[in-house]
Amino acid sequence: MRKTIGWQEKTDDLTYRIRVLFHGGHVLWRRITKDMERWAPFEPTPAHWQHLLEKTKRRYLRRQAPYKVLQLIERLAAEAAAQDATAQDATPPPPP
Repeated sequence: MRKTIGWQEKTDDLTYRIRVLFHGGHVLWRRITKDMERWAPFEPTPAHWQHLLEKTKRRYLRRQAPYKVLQLIERLAAEAAAQDATAQDATPPPPP
């Protein structure tokens, strides 16, 4: 896909611009703030994957994203959600 998908994410004290690139069947996540000089790679959360999936579905409906990319993101979003669920199950409960 030639176009990148991006959005802004606000945390308590920073505003990140997030950019997702598709290169050779891989999904590359980058983010930047006003203070940073370059785009820095980061590890997305399952919430990031869901946001990307929603944006890609909207682009697919407008014929701005190929179905192949939509399938890739759906698969990776499901894997991220499954990993998050297993990680939450593996954490021990807090002591009473």
